Amino acid sequence: MMPTDTFNDVMFGIHDMTQIKKSSLVDMIMVQVISLTLGAFLLIAYAAYDMNQEEMMYSMGILFTSLLLTGTVYRRLGEKG
Repeated sequence: MMPTDTFNDVMFGIHDMTQIKKSSLVDMIMVQVISLTLGAFLLIAYAAYDMNQEEMMYSMGILFTSLLLTGTVYRRLGEKG
């Protein structure tokens, strides 16, 4: 096997990996945003008594931001059908 064959195989593989359908990409983003929302909610629900004011503020900010991201992505999905 020639070194150029290996290089061409790697380049074709990279090209195939970057040609992701848009719906798959949105699904992957949604999984990350939903897991961030769930994680922030569980953190607040189970550790709120042990948190100081600054930790609670950041946790609430993360929860609020992730909920806004989830709503934005769902709205855009609804517009595109």
